[in-house]
This record gives sequence, C-alpha cells and structure tokens, in this order.
Amino acid sequence: MTIYPITVSGVCLREKTVRKKLSRYGLINDGIDFSGQVTKRKYKKIQKYCEEVGLTFRMTNALGRRRTDYRRRFFQAHKPDLGKRYFCVYCGRLLKRDKVTVDHLYPIGCASRDVRLQKRLERQDIRNINDPRNLVAACQPCNSRKGDRMGLWILRGKLGRHKGFWMLLILLGLTAIVGAGMYIFTLMPL
Repeated sequence: MTIYPITVSGVCLREKTVRKKLSRYGLINDGIDFSGQVTKRKYKKIQKYCEEVGLTFRMTNALGRRRTDYRRRFFQAHKPDLGKRYFCVYCGRLLKRDKVTVDHLYPIGCASRDVRLQKRLERQDIRNINDPRNLVAACQPCNSRKGDRMGLWILRGKLGRHKGFWMLLILLGLTAIVGAGMYIFTLMPL
C-alpha cells in the first residue's frame, strides 16, 4: 500500500469545523499546519476537500530538504578519483576539487513529488536526500543540463561514479587511436 506524506496549510485552519474534518482524516495539527501520512484514497479526498475550502495542499518530502553542508559531506565520504581530481560522473571530465559541483543524483524536486521514487531510495537504504550515496561529482555544464531530470542521467551517474568505467573508456579510446594510426601507417607507400 502506498503512503503519501502530506501537509495542509492556510487561513481556514482557524475554523473549528475544518480542523475537526482534517483530524478525522488522520492528520495531526502541529500548531501551524496539519500533516501526516495517508493512503491514496484519503490523499484524493483530502486534496478535493482542500480545493473546496481554499486550503493549500502539498505532498511533503519524506527524505528531507537540501542541507547547507551537503558539499562538505560529499568530500568527507568520497576520495579523489585520480590524484587530486574527481571525474564528472556524467561526462568524465577531470575536475579539481574547487571546480566540482556536487549534484544530487536523484533530484530533490523529484523526490519531493514522487512517492515511488521515495520508496526506491528507501530500498537502496537512502533515507535522506543528502546521503553521500545520492551525492555525485559533476562539472558545472553537466549539472546545469541535468537540472531536475532523471532517466538516462541517473544511469550515466551510476556508471560514472565508478572510476574504473572512465579508465576503461580512456583505454578504449587510446586503443582506437593507436589502431587507426597503425591502419594509416600500413596504407602509406614506402
């Protein structure tokens, strides 16, 4: 069964009837908002009720929010890949520490809205969006292009976080260059 973490806020919360109704749905008043975790059926009912009375209804992120120290946490948990440099997990560019843009592999915005993604991260034992396993090194252009996207970016990030992947690509590239050079050399007249 899917559980949705939600928060309801608004001026109408001062009304006794509204507070009573939200309490019947299983939401708890923290003094400012009503929040709780509800089933899909209750989720839809509460959403409809909030639209009727003019309350703000939003799904909350069970994994937390962006922390200010996630960059420090990344560098504590991840050693440089090659010498004192890190590979960009998306394109393989080698970056000095001061040029690394620490990216959340699974974007915070997506994790805030998608309960299935929250469950997938929980299965990977990632219980906080700022967990070092969800943080990757990226160059500024790749981080900007990725933004809030997932799809192939996640696959690229998961492969690219292993320095052996980039070393293999470099080796294959060098082999191709040497092979092309040998081929051209055999075509040249003596």
